[in-house]
Amino acid sequence: MSIVKSSKGHDKLLLEGYSYRRANKSQIIWRCCRNDCAGRVRFDGTGYIKVTDHLHVPNPEETISVEFKSNINSGATASHDPPQRIIHQAL
Repeated sequence: MSIVKSSKGHDKLLLEGYSYRRANKSQIIWRCCRNDCAGRVRFDGTGYIKVTDHLHVPNPEETISVEFKSNINSGATASHDPPQRIIHQAL
């Protein structure tokens, strides 16, 4: 489980192979990033609870890719290191 920034600067939750975005500016309800899916989770203060099921299978490779890209973007904005070093640190 991790929360990263999307390409547009919004929060994105990566959980169990699925990616979620906040539902209507909510702080506790997250909905699936796919528009054709009704999957939702709720944060209860200690953990995430599944509210509705997904209409697709999880894709853990995509969540790894999103987290990797987020690490590269945050490293590039926070330091003055050359790109090769930033990518190597993200790996």
